[in-house]
Amino acid sequence: MSINRRQFDRLQLTDAAYAVGEDGRQLGKVSQAGGGGMLILTADAQGYTAEAPAPEVGERLTLTIMEPATQTANRVDVVVRYKDGPKVGVEFVGAE
Repeated sequence: MSINRRQFDRLQLTDAAYAVGEDGRQLGKVSQAGGGGMLILTADAQGYTAEAPAPEVGERLTLTIMEPATQTANRVDVVVRYKDGPKVGVEFVGAE
């Protein structure tokens, strides 16, 4: 039996959701999001590769999350908490 210690539930987004940096280039696809942060994929097995290089651990960013299916865009301030190959985990933080 496993215990779920997450403070927030994970939300699954549409396959089309992606993160855009302040320079307008795609950082990657957003595959999971929750109340504390999200997972960005900079590449996938289907041949997708992000336009911008992956940010470094500790880097603070303001991202725009685009979801074309619903024509929504949301800006969020994040800090990169980990990188593992094409996976970049970010935590939501307040604006400075």
